Amino acid sequence: MKKVVYAALLSSVIIIPASAIAQTAVVAVPSEVETYVVKEKTPSVMMQGDVMVGSELPRAVVIHKVPKFDAFSYAVVNNRRVIVDAKTRRVIKIIE
Repeated sequence: MKKVVYAALLSSVIIIPASAIAQTAVVAVPSEVETYVVKEKTPSVMMQGDVMVGSELPRAVVIHKVPKFDAFSYAVVNNRRVIVDAKTRRVIKIIE
């Protein structure tokens, strides 16, 4: 009986890579970062395709630092302001 129970428990275990979980994590963007990004006069860069949360901006897109918030950078892509992770260039938030 114990072997059957253990087998049932083991068969229901799902292994998810840590990278998959990290990609879906929600990052809280401080309101000061959003305010700064909205107020800055930054020209838009045109890029083929849509910019989506979780996507990585190509190296050709210049990202700008947010003062006092080293973890965040931003860009204006296809006339949309995007906040990105400064290290990975992944889009964290799109400001509409």
